[in-house]
Amino acid sequence: MKKVFIKIFLLFAFILNLCFSQSFAQSLGISSVSFDNSGAFMSINSPDNLEYPLEKPELMSVEEDNEVYFELKPAILNNGNKSYLINTNEIEEINITQASKTPDIVRVSLKYKSGFNPQNISLLRLNNTLFIRFKKPVMTNYYFQEIFKESGVNSVIEKINIQQKINSQKSVVNEINSAFSDLTQANQNDSFTLSTKDSHFKTKYYINSITILGDTPILNGYGSYTLIKPVYLANPSRVAFDIKNASVNPMLRNKDITLDKDIIKIGQFDSNTARVVLTTSTPKVYKPVVFGNSQKIALLNTASTSPLNLYTTTADMTSVTSEKADSANNFSAKFAFSKPIIFGFERNSNNIELTLYNVKNYFSGAIQSELRGTAFERIEIKDAKKGGVSLVVPAKNDDKVDIFLGADGKTLRIKLKTAQKFVPTVETFEPIILEEKPMPKRDSNKKYVVIDAGHGGTDYGALRGNINEKDLTLDISKRVQNMLEKKGYTVAMTRTDDTYVSLQDRVEFSETFNPDIFVSIHVNSSNSESPSGLETHYYKENSLKLAKHIHAAMLNNINSKDRGLFKSKFYVINHTTAPAILVETGFISNPSERAQLITESRKNATAKAIVEGIDEYFKK
Repeated sequence: MKKVFIKIFLLFAFILNLCFSQSFAQSLGISSVSFDNSGAFMSINSPDNLEYPLEKPELMSVEEDNEVYFELKPAILNNGNKSYLINTNEIEEINITQASKTPDIVRVSLKYKSGFNPQNISLLRLNNTLFIRFKKPVMTNYYFQEIFKESGVNSVIEKINIQQKINSQKSVVNEINSAFSDLTQANQNDSFTLSTKDSHFKTKYYINSITILGDTPILNGYGSYTLIKPVYLANPSRVAFDIKNASVNPMLRNKDITLDKDIIKIGQFDSNTARVVLTTSTPKVYKPVVFGNSQKIALLNTASTSPLNLYTTTADMTSVTSEKADSANNFSAKFAFSKPIIFGFERNSNNIELTLYNVKNYFSGAIQSELRGTAFERIEIKDAKKGGVSLVVPAKNDDKVDIFLGADGKTLRIKLKTAQKFVPTVETFEPIILEEKPMPKRDSNKKYVVIDAGHGGTDYGALRGNINEKDLTLDISKRVQNMLEKKGYTVAMTRTDDTYVSLQDRVEFSETFNPDIFVSIHVNSSNSESPSGLETHYYKENSLKLAKHIHAAMLNNINSKDRGLFKSKFYVINHTTAPAILVETGFISNPSERAQLITESRKNATAKAIVEGIDEYFKK
């Protein structure tokens, strides 16, 4: 029977930094396959960290056989061919095979049921994880994998209504197959084992091997894991890390592995729990480190191993979101990053400290503003001692903290359940008179502008030596005010001297003045000396035009790198009614740019650029 092939282009959605390429140097290694509980997604997982270009695939349809397939090039199956029978209304069987090894081609074919439209199938890529979507999903927490849980969790038996055929001749696959529990006796033939009823996946993570980096053990595996708060024991001194819903390669179990003076042992504590025990005189120096792909766990010896050895790429914090609390005790905050993160954590009696090892840039003011009024409002963010960023979340012993990592490794969610009802902190400063002269009466022929000099008083902003951000922002703001007033603008300043003004007071001042635009002036900073350049931030759509004009004027007047426009939820530009933007006029942390920022020529150029951008904005 002649087969009719119809090319259907894949629908790509939720794609982050996707780049399919016709050229390639290495093959993407595929290690495992998993399904979400709703039956809407199937993920094809890779343990690799590197970025792999893939040729853009085409979905081929064999209509008479109710089958579609596509090919991944270059890619290779690490654990042999796989076949799955699925009990859904759309798809009934999936086969993943190594179609060729010269070149490396993996074929994914799907048999669908009558009445299903194969155009509904789409391929999504998040780093090196590929998702096949069969239907529009109902939004759940599937995107986030729970990495750390305050206390023990019950065994997770995922009833997915899937049967798996596995090549019994592959030893590694046999080990993975041991993580499946068949409800009835399996039928067997020469090369495959096929359960006749639904299989229940007993474990989410399979620990396959261990590597040693200095005095730091790294567990390598497949799937996704959840760590429990470590337990410290005496006689002998040791620390135990439990990994729930995990199984251990029998070749690794209960063997002593020497780490200089310490010993690590991995065992199958029970059918669903892997236990890692480090016998050491200094148990507190070992900190769990989570990798963005959720395939590896490092137990970093913070006393002897540099975290710089754990990563090759760095990330920036791009946004912070306070998610709506579902009760007076439950709070959640989400942190987004430009690239997958590598982080460690330590639970203390009064907080949980996360060290974001490969994160370089962050905005402490934006974080504190966004989290104001929640149980995270006292969060502390600072440069970590050995590189990266330290994020300290206040949490008492009887509070419960859970940490989730996004499937792309770029999003971190922290959930906090407080033992007592949370009461927001009420600021008790004395009222500050921001502008002693009376507010001007509105003149329809004039334009009204609020200039906000960032920081001030006890809030120094970014510091380098005896150079303070608060001084630079005030200096530039006064120059802007002077230039604008000479052009006929009416200007109000949120501060005119070295005075502390809260973010809320700045917004209230602007709302009272009722300006045509609001411009906040800042100086950027990083824990690394390398970043430099100009940024302009806006949040509301009515502010984008203003942001474009001022950013373009800064690029024309200032000899510095273009770091771009950003949609950022800074407090002052989020809560003002008028079009509002925040400019980052350079990096105080970059020695070369810092030397420029303090010069008269750079300050004048910056002020001139902001004024020119405002002029362009108001031109009809």
